[in-house]
Amino acid sequence: MAGYISFSAVLILCLICWTLPRWQFLQGSNHPPILSVSAGVGISYVFLALLPKLAEIQTSIFVKGDDSALLPVGLHAYLAALVGFVIFLLLVRKDLAEDEDTKGRRPSSTVILVTSIFALYNAQIGFLLGAWPIPYWLSYLGLTFAFGMHFIGINYHLWRHYPNRYTRYFRVVFSLSMLAGWLGSLLAEQLNPAFKFSTMFVAGGIIITAIREEIPPREEANIPYFLVAVIAASLFIIFTKILLARGQ
Repeated sequence: MAGYISFSAVLILCLICWTLPRWQFLQGSNHPPILSVSAGVGISYVFLALLPKLAEIQTSIFVKGDDSALLPVGLHAYLAALVGFVIFLLLVRKDLAEDEDTKGRRPSSTVILVTSIFALYNAQIGFLLGAWPIPYWLSYLGLTFAFGMHFIGINYHLWRHYPNRYTRYFRVVFSLSMLAGWLGSLLAEQLNPAFKFSTMFVAGGIIITAIREEIPPREEANIPYFLVAVIAASLFIIFTKILLARGQ
């Protein structure tokens, strides 16, 4: 039963990726409140889920400490995330927007990097949904809603920066990656370490997107929606972690 529910959740998120460019309330120049809600969810996810996941990865890395070690023990996961952060930031600053006509043009290094990072991120989300350890439909509903709001903001800004590439292949690659991640959850025990360690390489791009892109300028921000989303998402994440800790 849980498999059917998780697959339905993945299809809903894929539907968001696929249909978002056609949503009428996102077509104008105004900043709709739903993007402030998405920003609140995204920021909560970064601080309460993504960063703690890096800490979990670091604790699982066994390194024998000695004086000749090149890297300080206890910082490997964070250094990898920092490297990804800097590389993503430099490339995105160099080529943030897309030309109107991209037919016949080879994708730039920035486009390839953005595609790879967010494809891997979508695969991680699909894997998480497929391997979700709380087999209750209400938990899936809350998780799907939270990721759905998060995805609206991320995909909205990718679509705005790369309107042609997003409709041509970004959404296809992202949807297929999410489905592949869900299929990978069927081999959760074998693939869980790989998906866990891949977080180090996508964390930088997700943090930049959540902080730089999803948080709107002051004149466009809907602060009440943002704060409510931060509180609600934080409570959901904390409550979920408590349930998972009790189940162990």
